[in-house]
Amino acid sequence: MKRRVMVGYDDASPAVQALYDDVLATLGATELPNWLMALGTNEHVLRGAWTNYKSVVLTGNVPPLLKQLILFVISINRGNRYCTASHGYAALSLDPTLSCDDLYSLAQGRAYAALPAAFKAALETVTAIALNPQAAESGEIKLEERLREAGFGNREIDELMAQAELGLMMNTIMSIWEIPPEKELPPPSPAVAAASVA
Repeated sequence: MKRRVMVGYDDASPAVQALYDDVLATLGATELPNWLMALGTNEHVLRGAWTNYKSVVLTGNVPPLLKQLILFVISINRGNRYCTASHGYAALSLDPTLSCDDLYSLAQGRAYAALPAAFKAALETVTAIALNPQAAESGEIKLEERLREAGFGNREIDELMAQAELGLMMNTIMSIWEIPPEKELPPPSPAVAAASVA
């Protein structure tokens, strides 16, 4: 199903405009993200998606960079251009020492040298569960044990699992509706691309 209907602010209903106002104010932005405009035809779906995003990504105890890295790795492994670019740029804005090649290396399972050990454990564990939920059910991945050993408590583990849920939901919506990214993420350098096939 191809759905590229973007409901801009001026074309939105008053109820959707009120949600758009909240988006712009919360993000400190002047332009609406494509994914939200694609939901602008339905106030209830838009409200649910935005509320979920705000709760899972923009609040909580887990560091914002870790959240964005998890969402990036889930997205690139699911092959979603929109979410890959969106979360990639968000991670880059949160840590100016990161490069696009660092992000691609993380997605390939190679560690970014300056990443804290707890980030590495969460990134590997949460993305593995998101991409293969049966691994948790089978006991192949000891989710809670690994996260607790990395120093995460119950609240943080709940938030990390919410990243997995949100990543899968948003990737599915963006893929089905073929939402175009606001800006494409540059491709990996030849060295990083070659490492992915080695």
